[in-house]
Amino acid sequence: MELQDRIAAVRKAAGLTQEQLGELAGVTRQAVSKWESGQTIPDAVTVARLCEALHVSADYVLLGKEPKEGGAPAYQMPDTCSCCGREVKGTICPVCGYHLPDTPPRGPRYAVTTSLWSVSRKEQYTQELNKYCGLSPEESLALIPEANGSGYYRAVLRRGLTDSAAQYITSHLDRGIFDLRIVEDCGEEEDALLQKPQAMDLPELPKEGGIGFWGVVGAVILALLILSIF
Repeated sequence: MELQDRIAAVRKAAGLTQEQLGELAGVTRQAVSKWESGQTIPDAVTVARLCEALHVSADYVLLGKEPKEGGAPAYQMPDTCSCCGREVKGTICPVCGYHLPDTPPRGPRYAVTTSLWSVSRKEQYTQELNKYCGLSPEESLALIPEANGSGYYRAVLRRGLTDSAAQYITSHLDRGIFDLRIVEDCGEEEDALLQKPQAMDLPELPKEGGIGFWGVVGAVILALLILSIF
């Protein structure tokens, strides 16, 4: 199998079109087409981007070294969390709890942006940003304005995310204070990201369980009435 065949193989194994692979590698669809037809060869920097985007070994792409004779290139699980960027040993982030997918990332990348009015109790929100977005306490505090400050800000919380990572983050941040959006991340400057329309709906939040205090009271009264009848 030649270089152009291996590039096509890893692209198809990831379920990507030539255009999608081009976006991940920072090139055009036409460039990918020329690689796969053998007309041109990607440079070393582009090969590195391609391998990082698809989580495949450069030895396989460049030299054809496969983990098993005749087998497909193995997917190498990332060693950092897709959400908070922390080191992961295994499949679950020990800090934010995100389950790392066991298949190569597919499709476009996304960014999570927010708008926020100045608030009190900043510590609660800095803890959320630290846990789920990987922002340091200092970075989190710098993002959130003081309650008696100018009042309003917009910021990019995390970028370069898969769709599942973006939805995981937005399902765990407090929407009562963070006005969240998921936008497509094509490598723009942050100011441009803040102007982009929402690319997907936010995930639905789980409904609160239980019937509540007055529900319990009502159930007890009903039970007593039933017992009194019999």
